[in-house]
Amino acid sequence: MIPATEFVRSGDADIAYKVIGEGPRDLVLAFPLVSNVDVFLELTENAEFVERLTHLGRVILFDKRGTGMSDRSTERVTVEQHSDDLIAVLDAAESTRAVLLGWFDGGATCLVTAARHPGRVESVVANEVLAAGRPVEGFPWGFTSRLGEAAMRKFITLGWGQTVASRLMAPEWASDPRLIEWVARYERLSVPPSGAVRVFEDALDLDIRAYLPHVDVPVLVIHNVGLPGAPSEPFEWLADELPRGRLRLARTPASVPFMIPSDDAVDDIEEFLVGTRSGGRRELASIVFTDVVGSTTTLAREGDLKWRNQLSSHRESLRRSLARYGGREVNTAGDGFVACFPLPSSGLRFAGEAVRDAAGIGLGLRAGMHCGEVLVDGADLIGIAVHVAARVASHAGAGEVFVTDTVRVLVDGSGLRFESVGSHRLKGVPGAWHLFRMAAQT
Repeated sequence: MIPATEFVRSGDADIAYKVIGEGPRDLVLAFPLVSNVDVFLELTENAEFVERLTHLGRVILFDKRGTGMSDRSTERVTVEQHSDDLIAVLDAAESTRAVLLGWFDGGATCLVTAARHPGRVESVVANEVLAAGRPVEGFPWGFTSRLGEAAMRKFITLGWGQTVASRLMAPEWASDPRLIEWVARYERLSVPPSGAVRVFEDALDLDIRAYLPHVDVPVLVIHNVGLPGAPSEPFEWLADELPRGRLRLARTPASVPFMIPSDDAVDDIEEFLVGTRSGGRRELASIVFTDVVGSTTTLAREGDLKWRNQLSSHRESLRRSLARYGGREVNTAGDGFVACFPLPSSGLRFAGEAVRDAAGIGLGLRAGMHCGEVLVDGADLIGIAVHVAARVASHAGAGEVFVTDTVRVLVDGSGLRFESVGSHRLKGVPGAWHLFRMAAQT
């Protein structure tokens, strides 16, 4: 559920903002160019990005003046006005001191705010921030385009709301209808075409060089070296000019990182703030997948009521075994059951007990197991390891527990025994996999 949007008055404008979560520090996100905080969170990847940030502190998002749900004046807006609006949002959220996270011109606003209000800023993460929008003396980079400024204005106007600019920056998005639909909606509900041009011109007019010597807080300058048409030199220059600047050159797959920030972005922020890189909600898990062999035949033979009672007894038995071996239920669908364990030996003993107990009530159960890294999504697990466990189980017969060679190696010395069942192709999973059958436990 997307948290409610609130508004604060800043000068003559209403600024839209959201506050998400709680924590030991406040983290303020300053978006680049345009934004709509409601639509931003409609995309699963962005909601997960913000959720990961909430593990570091309370997250505050806002639409800058002229975009999203904030006042959309037709006048040009200065970086100082954006800085005033950021402080107004901090006041409304009752934040006395915060970490500022900004991309492009949003990052420039963060740096200016740190210089103008040093007591309100703990540190800054400046992503892809140019100190000046145009090449100037002492800073020969600025924003450059083969099209030129006039052509860029026309290009933005004609293509706005149709993802033209986004497709140019991230051509791989063209094959993903879900992303294309979201980007088009994000553009349309952030600003109209004339507003997009205005924001582009504001970014060109930026020049924050005079503020840089007064930014007396730690600053992490991040640049994605894989970003098309963006050399590293202006970001190296920025880190050198900041009294307490540090440069992080990254290579991430996100070619439009301010629209869909990558997991690496949170890792960099986490390392900068607390010194660790947890990799988000990832963990190493031992995944067991079970299902009933011939369940459709059993249902047809026994009838709905008896099958339901059998399945209910089977699940109760699985959950008792799960508790006994310290596992966690991940998912249940039909007669399938997915569980994870901190130790592979525990998962194997659970699987062995599960197939024996199922046989005792007249069901032929099979199980597959694999160990690998997964992404934790609430109670669910996401990752290739889960699919591998399911595919391994599909090769087993009733009463059998099949495992990958990874599992076999990890439990070496546990007393569990295995026999090879050869190399197999797992549907949808690259390569050939050597599988093993676990011998019956005595």
